Amino acid sequence: MTEPAFVPDPLLVAVRRLGTVLDRFDDAVARQLGVHRTDLRAMHLLETGPVTAGAIAARLELTTGTVTALIARLVNAGLVARTVDPVDRRVVRIELRPETWQKLASAYGPAGREVSEYSASISTLRRNHSVTALHDVAQRLEQLLADR
Repeated sequence: MTEPAFVPDPLLVAVRRLGTVLDRFDDAVARQLGVHRTDLRAMHLLETGPVTAGAIAARLELTTGTVTALIARLVNAGLVARTVDPVDRRVVRIELRPETWQKLASAYGPAGREVSEYSASISTLRRNHSVTALHDVAQRLEQLLADR
């Protein structure tokens, strides 16, 4: 007797497909900017504001030496700047340069517009369910990583 074929959950298939497409898109953006994928991941962390090298290391699970080299590459490429914290001058934060925001907007703008157009084309209820589902899946996967 043969075993039935495994049929993956359709949500899992969709999440994997989205992850693959986002990976490919990020690869293309990294090439466009002339940086490594890890450098681009660090730049994404800076989108919410300046952070310390230690915070980058912790979030990306990299050694401090690796992050020092990463930051040096991004500074030399003119994509980020080191700034002294105005409250504690011993603390140096890394931030995106204004020109970098424009480069990122140019690179990611078309994808953002596609998502926004699709979002506007569906009902509010469907959009809210989709957003909730994506956040819930992300939270569960983050918890799996934390439990490892």
